[in-house]
Amino acid sequence: KALIEHMEAKGIERPTVLYWGCRSRVDLYQHAWAEQAAARNPWLRYVPVLSEPRAEDGWTGRTGLVHEPILADFPDLVGHQVYACGSAAMVKAATPAFLDRGLSQDDCFSDAFLLAAHAHGAAQLAGTRTDVAKLGGTS
Repeated sequence: KALIEHMEAKGIERPTVLYWGCRSRVDLYQHAWAEQAAARNPWLRYVPVLSEPRAEDGWTGRTGLVHEPILADFPDLVGHQVYACGSAAMVKAATPAFLDRGLSQDDCFSDAFLLAAHAHGAAQLAGTRTDVAKLGGTS
């Protein structure tokens, strides 16, 4: 979402496809915003993807893990850039698949979302120091 907002603010009109994945229809974060962004920007196409649509969703759109429709739509990723944002498991699953389709390592960007405990543990393993703020009190 932030990348699209940045592109709009800077007048960047590169052809862009936003694949937005989640489990079910109710989980589609800011679905209306994404539809409106695609409607007002001819350079943007929005593709919502549900991995586990519920019967009550009445879903007729794309399904599967979010990277699967990307691979179906772009069998050759040479010359493309991918910005993968989401769970660490999603980024870990998607990245090798993108690289296998010709995406350059230099054109594969990711922002893996980690829980604070995981981020803290990863920093300790890397030998770095993390500061943890205490919420709701003083120390």
